[in-house]
Amino acid sequence: MRREIKSEKLWLLRRLHGHDGFTLIELIVILILFSVLVLIAFSIYTNNINKAKVTVAENVLSQTRENLFLYNIDNGKYPDSIDFNDCLDENGRVVFSPTFCDQLRNDLDSIESYALDAQGYVVIARAKDAKHTLLTVTPTKLTK
Repeated sequence: MRREIKSEKLWLLRRLHGHDGFTLIELIVILILFSVLVLIAFSIYTNNINKAKVTVAENVLSQTRENLFLYNIDNGKYPDSIDFNDCLDENGRVVFSPTFCDQLRNDLDSIESYALDAQGYVVIARAKDAKHTLLTVTPTKLTK
């Protein structure tokens, strides 16, 4: 008897609110809206990750500039060439520490070139973001 009264109350509440459940159309609309929200969130997330990867590459290249400045102070000139596999110059002298050399390989997609010019040097590298952003560092500035 008690169970019948309870189910009658629930049935009455559902009838008063006008719903017996969700229709298939309502569920499809909710799924579509949820999918759109997930896509927007994923897009924002990947954009932030890509910006972070470019920032990391910029910081590594700033440290590269500082290391080359110290090399210039120690040796009186910038290296003519750098082997970025072991970070040694043309005479076998250490340009970057092994730890920093590993950091260069891990945080940059590639180092396109190193060359001496009238201002000192130019290092061109690519970030690990989706666009492989090209970064250039000289003794005075870092550009994207």
